[in-house]
Amino acid sequence: MKYFFYLIIFLTSQSIFASPDYKSSDYQLFETKGKQGVKDNQGNVLIPAQYEELGWSKGGFEIVNNILGYRTNNMWGLISLDNQIITETTYTKLYPGNKGLLIAAMKGKVSQRDFLGVLSTDGKIVIPFKYASVKLTDLRAIVASKPGRHYMYGVVDLGGKVIVPLEYKEVTALGGLRFAVKNFEGKTAIFSDKGKQIIGFGLDSISNFRNNLAIIYDNHLRGLIDAQGQIVVPLGKKNFRISNDEVEVLSFSQWDVLDHKNNTIGSYSYDQLEIYDAEKLQVYANGKSWLIDQAGTALTPQHYTDLGKEEGGHFAFEYKGQWGVMKQGGELLIPAKFDSVFLFEDMIYARENVAGVFKWSLYDGYGVKKSNHYYDNIRERTNYFFPVSRQGYWGFIDRAGEEVVHCVYDDVSPFIEGMAVVKFHGENGIIDKFGSWVVLPQKSRVEIINSKYYITQKGKLTTLKSFEEGTVYFTENKVEIKENYLLEHLSEGGLWKIDFEGRIFNSLGEDRYQEVRPPSEGFYAVKIDGKYGFIDAQNRLRIANRYDEVGSFQEGLAAFKLLGRWGFLDKWERIIIQPAYKSSSTFESGLAIVSNDKGKGLINSKGEQLCTFEYDEIQRQDNDRFLVAKSGKLGLLSSTGKLMINAKYDELKDLNNGFAIVKKFGKYGLVNINGVDIIPVMYDQLIYNMHNDQYLAMKKSEWEEVRLP
Repeated sequence: MKYFFYLIIFLTSQSIFASPDYKSSDYQLFETKGKQGVKDNQGNVLIPAQYEELGWSKGGFEIVNNILGYRTNNMWGLISLDNQIITETTYTKLYPGNKGLLIAAMKGKVSQRDFLGVLSTDGKIVIPFKYASVKLTDLRAIVASKPGRHYMYGVVDLGGKVIVPLEYKEVTALGGLRFAVKNFEGKTAIFSDKGKQIIGFGLDSISNFRNNLAIIYDNHLRGLIDAQGQIVVPLGKKNFRISNDEVEVLSFSQWDVLDHKNNTIGSYSYDQLEIYDAEKLQVYANGKSWLIDQAGTALTPQHYTDLGKEEGGHFAFEYKGQWGVMKQGGELLIPAKFDSVFLFEDMIYARENVAGVFKWSLYDGYGVKKSNHYYDNIRERTNYFFPVSRQGYWGFIDRAGEEVVHCVYDDVSPFIEGMAVVKFHGENGIIDKFGSWVVLPQKSRVEIINSKYYITQKGKLTTLKSFEEGTVYFTENKVEIKENYLLEHLSEGGLWKIDFEGRIFNSLGEDRYQEVRPPSEGFYAVKIDGKYGFIDAQNRLRIANRYDEVGSFQEGLAAFKLLGRWGFLDKWERIIIQPAYKSSSTFESGLAIVSNDKGKGLINSKGEQLCTFEYDEIQRQDNDRFLVAKSGKLGLLSSTGKLMINAKYDELKDLNNGFAIVKKFGKYGLVNINGVDIIPVMYDQLIYNMHNDQYLAMKKSEWEEVRLP
C-alpha cells in the first residue's frame, strides 16, 4: 500500500499533471549529412545532428515535458532537450500517450513479438511491458493480451494492477470514470474505475457519458443512466438528446388498434407497422424489423434489420448488411452471409461475393446447397429446370443442381412443352430437355407456339412451321399469335384468321378498309374513306362509315364522335344518346363518364344525367363507385351517381366496407360511406386491416424534456 501511494504521488508530481516547459513550436528539426538534430527559434543547437530520427515512432514532432524520442539502429530511446540520454534505444515503438505518459514497445525474448507498456518521461516503467495493446485514459489504461487468436481486453491502473480482468472482447472508456465492457456474446456491461460492475451484461452498447449521463442500447430500445449506474429512464424509448442545458427523450410512435366505432382495442409502440398476413404484423423500430402476432408477441428474432415475404415456409432476413434464411418459427436455416436472397416456392437463390465477384447458388428448402457451380445468374424455374449462366453462357440445372443442359448458349428461353428456344453463336434454334437439337440454329427469330408448331421471323417474312412437316404458311404481313390461330394484318388494312394448318378460315379485310380494330361484342370498328363505322364477323357493314371517331361496344352501346361531340348508338345504329359531350367513356354497369363545358359527370344508358357536371376528374372504382376530384379535393359518388362524400379531402380511399380513409390538413381519419366522421382526422397514418376489420392509427411522438432527479 505504501508503494502504491508513493507511485501515485510520484506520477502526480512528475508526469500526469506536468505541463511542457516549452511549446513544440519553439523548436525545429534540422538535418546534416542524413542525421537529425534540434534547434530553438534563435538557431541555437540544442541536440546535435547525430541521430537517425528525432520525434516519435508515430505522430508528429512534439516535445513532452522537455523530452522527445530518438532513434538509432531502428530502435528508440528518450533524450532531453539539453542532449541528455534518458534511456538507451531499447524500444521498437515509442510515442506519447496522454498527460505526460509515453507508450512504448519491446520485443519479447521468446516470441519476438512487440509487447507494450507505459513509461514516464524520466524513463521509469509505469505499466510493465506485457500487453498487445495499450490505450491510456485518465488514471487507467485499457490493455489487451493475445493468448490465442483473439485479443482479450481489460483495464489496469497506472501501477499495472488489474482493475477489470483481461477476458473481454472490447473495452471502451465512457467518461465519468466508467468503462463499457463487451463480452464475446456481444453484450455490454458498465464497470467503475475501481472494477465494480455497475450494470450487468444485458446491453448491446453504451454511449459516452455527457453531463454524467449516458444512453444505453438494447436492440431497438434506448434508456438513460447516470454516472453512478442508476437508471434515469428505463429501456423502452426510441432516442435521447443530451445537451449542456437539457435532456430530451423521443418515444416510439403510438399505434392504436381501433374498430369501426372508434373503440380502442389495443396499442403498440413502434416506428412503423405493416400488415403481413391475416395473423401477423411486421414492425420496424430503430433499424430493426420482426414479426408479431396480434397480442404483440415477437414471432421472429428482433435483431434483424429487414424481413422478406414468407415463401415456402421460409423468410429471408437481413442482418448487418447481409441476407440469410430462417424457418417459419424463427429458427435459423442459413446464416446471414449473402448479398441477396430470393425465395421461389421451395427453393432458395443466394448471391455472395466469391473472389470479388458476385455469384449465385441454389439451395433447397432444408438449406442444403444443390448447385455444383457458382453462377453469374439464375432465373426462375420453368418446367422443373432453372436457367443459369456461367462464364457468359447459359444452360439449365435441375432441382438436384445437376447441369442437365450445359452452359454453352448465348441465351435461353423458358421451356414450353418440353422445348426451349436458345441462341447459339448468334443464331436461334430449339432444344429438348436433354439439350438435343429439335430445330437447328438459324438466323431467323424463333418462337414456340405449342408442341406441334413454331414461328420463324426473318426481316418481314414470318413463317409458320410444323415440327414434323416443315413450312405450313408464310407471309410478309404483321402476324399476331393467338391461342388457336394466327391473326394476319393485311397491308390494305384488313385482317385474316389463319388456323395452324395454314387455312384462311375468316377474312375481315378488303382493299377499302383503311383500319380494322379488334372486335367488341362481335363488331369490328373500321375506317373507310376517312370515316368510321362497324362491320360484323361476316364482313358485313352493320353501321355506316359516317363518324369522325368511334369507341368499342360495351353493354350494347358504342360511343361515336360527330362534329366534335360524342354520343352513343346501339348495334342497329339508333342514336340512343345525342352527340352533346366533349368526351366519353364506355358504359359499365349502366353508367358512363362524360364531360360537357361545365365539367365531368355521369349518365345512364338513357342519357339521363345522374349528378352535377362540376368535377375535374371522375374515376370508376372496382366496386362501381366513383372517386371524384374538384379543385384538387376528393369525394365519392355511389354506383347510381348519388353524392356520398363531399369533395373536400386531400386523399380518399374507399375501403368497400362501408367506410373510407380520408386525409385533410396532413392528418388521417375514417368516415362512413355517408361522409360522417367515425375516427377523427387526427392521425399521422391510418391503415385498414381487412383480415380482422380493424384499423391501425398512428400518432408520431414528439421530443419531450426529461425531468432529472
